[in-house]
Amino acid sequence: MATNGNVTGFPPRSSGRPARFGLHPLHEAALRLAEIGLHRPRAKSAKTKDLINLLLCHGARAWRYSQPEANIHLHVTCPDGKSPVMLRLR
Repeated sequence: MATNGNVTGFPPRSSGRPARFGLHPLHEAALRLAEIGLHRPRAKSAKTKDLINLLLCHGARAWRYSQPEANIHLHVTCPDGKSPVMLRLR
């Protein structure tokens, strides 16, 4: 069975500067789950990396939940009389 690599689908950059994009968070999570299933030996610094990721995610989540709620008014018309847009916000 083939495994998915960390491939973004973008051609390599010709300049020596690092790219301004990262992997999509869902893609990163899927790759981590795949690594768990493959029983690969983990690097020595994996626990440190996991701890840093946990702290960063926790801080970002705490910041998002501390923000005030936002109200959205959306006016969309459709000739059929049905609502062409369906949104569910939490």
